[in-house]
Amino acid sequence: MSPLGRIRERGDGTTVVELDGDADLGALPTLHQLLTRAVDRATSLVVVDLDGLTVLDDAALGLVIGAAAAARRRGVELRLICTEPRRRARLADTRLDQIVPVDDRTTH
Repeated sequence: MSPLGRIRERGDGTTVVELDGDADLGALPTLHQLLTRAVDRATSLVVVDLDGLTVLDDAALGLVIGAAAAARRRGVELRLICTEPRRRARLADTRLDQIVPVDDRTTH
């Protein structure tokens, strides 16, 4: 596990990125590496779990958008899990939820 999170494979072919801690400017290289590895490994779906994060800054949101674009180019879907109401509102305010689907934990 990196200081920011880990990647795990589920039996159904889903690649899950579980993030933990602060996704801020200092964590961008690690976040980029995690997202890139997950997209490169994925066969059909990448799920990025944001619920373990205490900070998710704008630069990190930009990396998520970039990962979603890279996934689409590979024919892979990228989805976010976010159950925290204020963070979900922020994803809606930034319209990121219109670019990358956002689910609650019950759907994945």
